[in-house]
Amino acid sequence: MSSQLVMAFLLFSCSISIAPGAGNIALLGLSSRYGFRSTLPFIAGSSFGVTVIMAGSLLGLSNILLMYPSVYLTLKFAGISYLFYLAWGLISSNGKASPKKDHQGFLSGVFIQLLNPKVWVGVLTVLTQFLPHERASTMEVTFVFTSFIIIGAVGMCIWAYFGGTLNYVIKSDKYLRWINRSLGCILAAVATFMLIQ
Repeated sequence: MSSQLVMAFLLFSCSISIAPGAGNIALLGLSSRYGFRSTLPFIAGSSFGVTVIMAGSLLGLSNILLMYPSVYLTLKFAGISYLFYLAWGLISSNGKASPKKDHQGFLSGVFIQLLNPKVWVGVLTVLTQFLPHERASTMEVTFVFTSFIIIGAVGMCIWAYFGGTLNYVIKSDKYLRWINRSLGCILAAVATFMLIQ
């Protein structure tokens, strides 16, 4: 990879990892509700989910989404349903910070990535634009794979830290309840936008 391609890849990875999307909004809401540490399993699960998608894409699994639109639509509707489920959890929360382990665990992080067709498309973009398959070396593949996962995990940690900080800055359960409801509504709006696309 040329130094210009490496820089473009790193900038793309940073911007996509920090951009507000379904996963980051869910993470913000969960961390504001449960705290930063409690969402670390969710972050690990999300990173694992992206790893599975990248590995599957390298093996040609993402071509199934392109070849069979019904598989893509099934994945899309399952993902949208899951986002609505997470949004409802935020909207219906009582606003109290809680160390409870529901809804923010490892599997939730995996599912939010695996069921999001936009993550698959993003990974395809990385692999096709920054990793020419016909002449990519093992070192280049390892660099792209590892860098993308690490940058994504750092971006998620930033979102989770910000959400966890809300618990310390805003002491009122009433205000935290409104923040969680707002984040739940934003997540539902993201899911609705994905539905009408």
